[in-house]
Amino acid sequence: MWGLNFTVIRFGLDEFSPFAFSTWRFLICALPVLFVPRPAISWGTLAGIGGFMFGGQFIFLFFAMQAGLPPGLTSVLVQLQGPLTVVLAALFLREHATRGQWLGLAIAAVGVVVISRSVEGTTSVVAVGLALLSALTWAVGNLFFRSARGVSMFAVTVWASVLPPIPFALASLVLEGPEALLAPILAPSWRGWFVLFYTVVPVMWLGYLIWGTLLRTYPAAKVGPISLLVPCAALLIASFLVDEPVGGLRLLGVAVVLGGVATGVFASVRRAR
Repeated sequence: MWGLNFTVIRFGLDEFSPFAFSTWRFLICALPVLFVPRPAISWGTLAGIGGFMFGGQFIFLFFAMQAGLPPGLTSVLVQLQGPLTVVLAALFLREHATRGQWLGLAIAAVGVVVISRSVEGTTSVVAVGLALLSALTWAVGNLFFRSARGVSMFAVTVWASVLPPIPFALASLVLEGPEALLAPILAPSWRGWFVLFYTVVPVMWLGYLIWGTLLRTYPAAKVGPISLLVPCAALLIASFLVDEPVGGLRLLGVAVVLGGVATGVFASVRRAR
């Protein structure tokens, strides 16, 4: 689901400006707060999830793709949140990963580098920097998400989505204009509304339900490597839908990522025993 999301976002940026896209995505995602009780966690935790994992991650991602990053390369750079989450958890949560887990992350990171070097085309330094900021804000948000224990992950997702639409809507009005902000209503299209539906229902509601459950159940060092499978799926999907090429070097990178994930998971299982 998250691998396909990068190509869907590419389609969405052909329909909406970044701030307007972000506003409508999180506004729709937050609609269930009308009947879903607020989870028993602090407003600070909700603000951290909404501000970093949701708002920061996606606005940087949208602008990176608008600046020319193809879906496959974007997925590769953003999924560096996996290793970043492990590093941040070790620094701030005192979670100590094993040597095998660090080795798995290192192998997977090498695979990510190989994949990124295989992507053709010119890319600006600014676009790459925006994608890396997306990865960093997602990693910070993961730490807030992990603290939401014993509550509904669906409730956390929808209530954390209440915050981002406010600054995004204001930014859209000021920088993009009211026509851009109201594009889904003033100039509706089936593709635009499909993009909003897909990026909310499978990606936000279901995807973060699964992701949050993993983060609160297992150590970050065990969950982090699994997320590096996302760019593998994103590259394959983009090759079919937008003709982003997948060649020998890129396939080698995918194999290295899979090897790193397997190493990290094996180390986690051994540690659990």
